Amino acid sequence: MGNSALKMEISSDWGSAEIAVLKVSGFLDFSGIAMLSKFFDRIAEEKWSYVIVDLVGLEAMCSAALGEFMGYRKRFVERGGSLVFAGLSGNIRSKLTLLGANKIFSFYQDVRSAINAYKWDYKKQSKSVAISFPADLALVPPIRQFASRLVRQKGYSVKDAFRIETIVDEVCNNAVEHGLGGAENTVDVRMSVDKEKIDINVSNKSAPEKVAVLRELTKPQTRGTGNHVGTDDKRGRGLALIRMLSNDMDVDITEHGTTVHVIKLREE
Repeated sequence: MGNSALKMEISSDWGSAEIAVLKVSGFLDFSGIAMLSKFFDRIAEEKWSYVIVDLVGLEAMCSAALGEFMGYRKRFVERGGSLVFAGLSGNIRSKLTLLGANKIFSFYQDVRSAINAYKWDYKKQSKSVAISFPADLALVPPIRQFASRLVRQKGYSVKDAFRIETIVDEVCNNAVEHGLGGAENTVDVRMSVDKEKIDINVSNKSAPEKVAVLRELTKPQTRGTGNHVGTDDKRGRGLALIRMLSNDMDVDITEHGTTVHVIKLREE
């Protein structure tokens, strides 16, 4: 059987004026470079900056064509974008890896994965999750573990994930201890993660008799005054730890509920 004829087409209806998808199928050898150049000339004219080369139908690619893609990628990086590959078969992926292409290009399973990466890396789009759980201390460990796994899945380091886990643990424990208990009263956790920071909000329903104590605990600690929280006060140490691990923290306390807002910037 002979090689399939080379085919290329561009599509741009992917939810962003900056994204173009170039679908390449068939056999891309040296004779196909002229066609490739024409398509990239069109892409350059349209001023797309992020190009996804969909190789799901590609049967083979010569090293000269790979060199052309490297040159095009440089141009898009200079525009503030990139050129990435998507939909590679196992055979094509292995060959490109042997040629060292994986050190230059990002490989994605499909076009949608490449678009999600674009939104994350270039548009700084955040991912959000909301969890409500009954005010029970026994339920805090799985919440903190989920938070740690979430930030790790989004590319954060082990160190960052450990700090987020500690922050969520302390805030949720305080929410349970100082709020109304019972299955009918929930602690609400909202996390928003982007490439640069994690934004955490934890809310609970206030126990009226604990509001005054909680307000005292959240006042600035000043030695020599009645507002100082001693080192033997576990709750005070918990708040101090949250402040130490986070980049910003504020507490909103009302008769109806308390909300703790924490921002943690990415370190690694």
